[in-house]
Amino acid sequence: MPESVTEDVPEDAVAQVAAFLGTSTARARGLARTALPPGFVRAVRTAAGRGRAVLLVEGATDAAVLTALLDGPVVLAVGGKHLLPTGGAVAEALGARWHALVDGDADGWRRAANRARTRAVHRRSTAAVVRLLPPQRCTVLPDDLEAELARWPSFVAALHRHGGRLSGPGAKDPARYAAAAAEARAADAPERLLALGHLLR
Repeated sequence: MPESVTEDVPEDAVAQVAAFLGTSTARARGLARTALPPGFVRAVRTAAGRGRAVLLVEGATDAAVLTALLDGPVVLAVGGKHLLPTGGAVAEALGARWHALVDGDADGWRRAANRARTRAVHRRSTAAVVRLLPPQRCTVLPDDLEAELARWPSFVAALHRHGGRLSGPGAKDPARYAAAAAEARAADAPERLLALGHLLR
């Protein structure tokens, strides 16, 4: 069962989370108790205590590749785009320097069966998340991480050597992404991704 923010965060910090999210203290407690991944609060607290910045990302593949690429920040997956504001609120309440990476999903609808509906859903979900994040604390990718990674030639080559892909079978494998990012050259990595490391120094 996910650890509760109430177990690790003082009550005044829970109130900060509620204020950040514009919700009640009870709802903030409930969100943190049931939504954030196990170990998230502990990892943020440890990073803050060591003076390390935290980069919040949506999922495990994002965390795998960016941990290997970026030198400095602790990269933590929150478990989905909709949880980035909750993760940011907890990081803020615990005194961590943090930044969030949001998939804009601008072209994801093109890959869906019901394109019109998917496009509308993607726009709404991105707008809802960005509305809750301070502009200086978030970077919104035009589409998704895979679209950025497709612009990283040495990563794509390394991923293929490890039997991975950016789409279809073998896609979104955290171990393969991490191995490929460790082998790839930072020199040809997308500037948008490298900039995340500079923001958090």
